[in-house]
This record gives sequence, C-alpha cells and structure tokens, in this order.
Amino acid sequence: MRISVVVPTYNRRAIVTRTLERLFAQDCPRDSFEILVVVDGSTDGSAEALGRMRAPCALRVLEQENRGLAGARNTGFRAAQGEVVLFLDDDMRCELGLVAAHLTAHCQEEGIASFGALFLSPESPPSLAAECFKREIGAAHLSPREAEDTTWLREDCVFSNASLRRETLLSLGGFDESFRMREDLEFGQRLFATGVRPVYLPNAIAHQYYAKTAADLIRDSEAFAEADLNLARKHPQLRLPAQVSSLADESGWKARVREWAARHPALVDNLLGPLCAAGERWIGVAALRNVGVRALQFRRRAHWLHAVRRLEAHSYAQAEPEEAKKEREP
Repeated sequence: MRISVVVPTYNRRAIVTRTLERLFAQDCPRDSFEILVVVDGSTDGSAEALGRMRAPCALRVLEQENRGLAGARNTGFRAAQGEVVLFLDDDMRCELGLVAAHLTAHCQEEGIASFGALFLSPESPPSLAAECFKREIGAAHLSPREAEDTTWLREDCVFSNASLRRETLLSLGGFDESFRMREDLEFGQRLFATGVRPVYLPNAIAHQYYAKTAADLIRDSEAFAEADLNLARKHPQLRLPAQVSSLADESGWKARVREWAARHPALVDNLLGPLCAAGERWIGVAALRNVGVRALQFRRRAHWLHAVRRLEAHSYAQAEPEEAKKEREP
C-alpha cells in the first residue's frame, strides 16, 4: 500500500518549504509515499521555490487559482496515486514517524479515518491566540486515547493531520468547496454517516506553527458564523456543541448574558480588551495569561453570535413575503 501526502499552501513559501524538509526525513520507505503540494493561487513564489527542492521521494507541485482549502485538498487527492491520502497543513513540523503511523493504521484495518495528534509548535510566538490553540485544539490531544474512544472526533474532526482511503474521498465527492471555513466539520458529518470509523493515532504527531493574533481570531469568529449557518442549513439534523444548532437549547443567565454581548460587541471589546492587552503584555504571568485567554474567548463568542444573529436577520428579511413588507410600509 502507498500513501499520498497532500499539503495545500497559500502564500507561505518559507513555512511550507520547512514543512517539506521535515517530510523528506520521514521514517518510511521512500517508495511507499509521495508528496503533493497544491499551490492555491500563491503570488509569493512558492511554486518556484518548491520546484527547486530536491526530494528523496516522489514530489509533485500542483498550481491552481485560489479556491480555498477545500478546493486545494480536492485537487490534491484527485491527483494522488496512493490508496491512502494523508492531509497535512503547510505549517506543521511532523515528527519522523507520522507518515508511517498513518500508513500502518490503514494496512491493519479498513473502513477507518485516522486522526493524528496536533500540538502547538514551540517555535510559535507566545500570544493569547497561541494559548487558545493549546487549550482548545491541543488539549483534545494531550491525554492518550484508546482507538475505540474516538466519538469526540465526530464533533471536532480536523483534517489537518488525518488520512483515509482515496476511494472513500471519491465516493463522497471530496470537500464541499462552497465552504471556505468549516469544510472539515461538514465533510466529517458525511464521512461518518457512511459508517467510516474514526481512529486516533497518538504516535502520529504534528506540531503546528501558529502565528495568529487575538485580532485574527476575532475576525475569524465572524467569518465562521457564515460557515456555521451554512452547516446548519445543509445538515439540519446536527446537534453539535458551540454550533448554531445548540443555541436553541441554551437557557438561563449565561444564555442571556451571551445574547446581550452579541447585541453589543463593541462594548464587550471596550470592557474586556484591556484584560486581553494585559494578558498579552505579561504572557509569562499565569494569572494574567489565564484572565486574558478567558476574556478573548468570550469576545470571540460575542462576535460570532453577533454575526450569526445579523446573518439570520438578513436571511429572514430576504425571505419575507412582499405582501408583508407592503403592510408595514407607511
């Protein structure tokens, strides 16, 4: 069995070349894997730099117009020649046994999707955003998990260090390219509905270089709102924590506080922004760092819910019958 490693990239020449150097050193027979880098509309010379790299294994660089992560992954797996496809992000420092761990898992068992561990790279600049990554994504991988205890992946599947059979990808049509965010979660719902079982690989370890800022995370939270609404429309049966589907089940004073914050995100920023600034400035002080992270997480949720409610109101206005609109006119 052979495995194809698909690495999408966009305007991160220095980072993706470093990721590939680590992949070249994998403890895996060189004829058992290939690497496909999909340059998704980059304008920073990534394709030229990658073309100059000397690889000990098969390496292909595919260029395309910018179509987002889903489109880049689709291009990669469709061009793959291996029976198994491993998706990696372009900012990962992979431990030397990562590719072999994924390949071994599929050699031993069919009908699985293998998910490796994701941790924060120590090379990442210290920040509240990096702390959020550690506590939200990295925390899910800290405790060793048995292969049978993987239900958490059904709700929080991330295809940044994950592999599955190419024939499965083809049968499902790949990732939905209408999603510029949440493409992982959307694909995971269709994948697991077919009976594919998620398997956690604690020895397939990738360390992600994370350079986002608190402002980046807040902007992302508003962008995620549109994707989350699209996810709720496409899969109305889903009931996932922290998703649009869970809002109807929330009650009590916490829900009322969140709704108030969603109506006044600028005021929330003014109130909690100084706590974030203090945590950022004194990131090495545990108490201030913890307060800053909690404040940032609340601000992100407020901006996300504000965007959700705004988009819901816009959709309702668009769908409102013309007769009702005329009745309200003076």
